[in-house]
Amino acid sequence: MKRGINLLLIINMLLVNSGCSNHIELNKLGIISAIAFDLDESNQWVLTFQIIIPKSIQSKSGGGGSQAPVIVFSSKGKTLREAIQKSDLETPRQLFFSHTRVIIISQRVAKYGVNQILDAYLRSYESRETTDVLITNGDAKKVLEILTPLENIPGNAISNLISGEGNKQTNLVQSKLIDLISTMTNPSASSTLPEIKITGEQEAQSSLEALKETRESAVLKLDRVGVFKQDKLVGWLSRKESLGIPWITNQLQRTTIVFSCEGESRSEQLSSFLVEKSHAKLKPNISNGNLFISVEIEAKGNLIETACNLDLKQSSTLKKLEKHIQEQIIIDTENSFQALKKLKTDTLGFGDAFHKSYPQDWKKLSKNWENEFAEIRMDVKAHVTIRRTGMIDDSFSKISSKKE
Repeated sequence: MKRGINLLLIINMLLVNSGCSNHIELNKLGIISAIAFDLDESNQWVLTFQIIIPKSIQSKSGGGGSQAPVIVFSSKGKTLREAIQKSDLETPRQLFFSHTRVIIISQRVAKYGVNQILDAYLRSYESRETTDVLITNGDAKKVLEILTPLENIPGNAISNLISGEGNKQTNLVQSKLIDLISTMTNPSASSTLPEIKITGEQEAQSSLEALKETRESAVLKLDRVGVFKQDKLVGWLSRKESLGIPWITNQLQRTTIVFSCEGESRSEQLSSFLVEKSHAKLKPNISNGNLFISVEIEAKGNLIETACNLDLKQSSTLKKLEKHIQEQIIIDTENSFQALKKLKTDTLGFGDAFHKSYPQDWKKLSKNWENEFAEIRMDVKAHVTIRRTGMIDDSFSKISSKKE
């Protein structure tokens, strides 16, 4: 009797809990791959959503179909939440944010301030902290309208541009959402965001017909780096001026260094060195009230190209090449440091280094850190190791010039 009652209770519980009262079917969700943030002339938020069309990408791996792989639309509101709410008036599906790969913000938004965006993301349980954040000089929504032949979903293509996964070479300044939030809550640190821009005819590449062509009318390209103080954009670094940042901040994964066989004299004979491993160590010092920091960079990799007439079997030859590579690394890091000093923005983590080494002095330094940073003297030392030179010992220039 007792066993029968227990069995009946278990069956009733299973019946009650067998369904989900708040579940949503997948075919009723609008899965967002990318979001763009703009401001209109009255400072109202303009949110643009790039939504995946599942049936358009299921049966084909490339472009050229009868329907675009994504649909892009915008909504406007005095707040971000109001803009999202108004989007319900246009789309028949509930927006789903958890698969967002990319956030694009316009320069106007960056100068206005991104605090409100970060606040909204921190409050949402759907947000992904690994989302890539980029900045663009024009309207952010236009970036999401560009179709990419090599990737069905343009949002994924943008994310892959900045990703250093696999064997892809990149010396870009990267910024995930979590990195941006972490840096902006650090009173002594400044944030950076990579710029993405459209080169070519934007309108032509927004049409489905563009996927049927062998040459793209417009492409998305990573270029400069936007520099922030607190939550506002204060300036730009050129591509050249930003090259040293990943070296110092240990963000560099794989990259190619082009250097001259004659060092800084810059002859026409150039070589390429593939960096496979690097590490930087910061050593701050305070002497007579002056701030100094020593940056020691270690890089290991392979010689992958040379136009120089070299005997690569000789260790002295490799030492000479390593010295020239070291010189180029020092030049790149110095260029970045000087550019950041002009903006009085510490994106290099120097403030944290002084805080850890001199906690008592930091109490005073932190009150005026941007000016203190502008007065720091930096000394860079680079140590390069060429581990391999490829399948031939001599350069081809040397081989081809040998006489019988």
